Amino acid sequence: MSEIQQTFSGAASLSFAADIRADYGDRVMDFGIDFTGKPEAGVLTVTSPELIAGAQVKLGDGGAALSYSGAEVYTGEILPDGLSPVDAVPVMVSAWGEGLVTETVKERWGDTECLAALFRIDDDVDLRTWFDGAGLPLHAEFTFDGYTVIATDFYDMKVE
Repeated sequence: MSEIQQTFSGAASLSFAADIRADYGDRVMDFGIDFTGKPEAGVLTVTSPELIAGAQVKLGDGGAALSYSGAEVYTGEILPDGLSPVDAVPVMVSAWGEGLVTETVKERWGDTECLAALFRIDDDVDLRTWFDGAGLPLHAEFTFDGYTVIATDFYDMKVE
């Protein structure tokens, strides 16, 4: 696990595509994104749904701002502490680099043998991530009080 954390804590840049599913309890929303930037700041571009494809989110120390055609777009908090599907990206990357790992097990994700790691985000929120043999994430899930609220599948991850 320490090799994975070294990779992400020492990363100068990241790029990846991802599919994100957010379960708000009364509705489920699916998003496709592309991310490029540094682990702590970058640009997230929405690739789906088609209605908002091209919208960009600038992530940085001051939080996240989603804009589309000059208008701010609200993705909605999914957890009481304010975590939204947009905020999930920097929280995941931070956890992979510096988070508290409470459990690791060898486990398959699809056809791939993985190292599944559980990160404690706070008293009610955990992040479970399945890393492939190269130490790159394939899938991640945020759970709140035992329920999966955000699930993410990663593609074309590059860490430099």
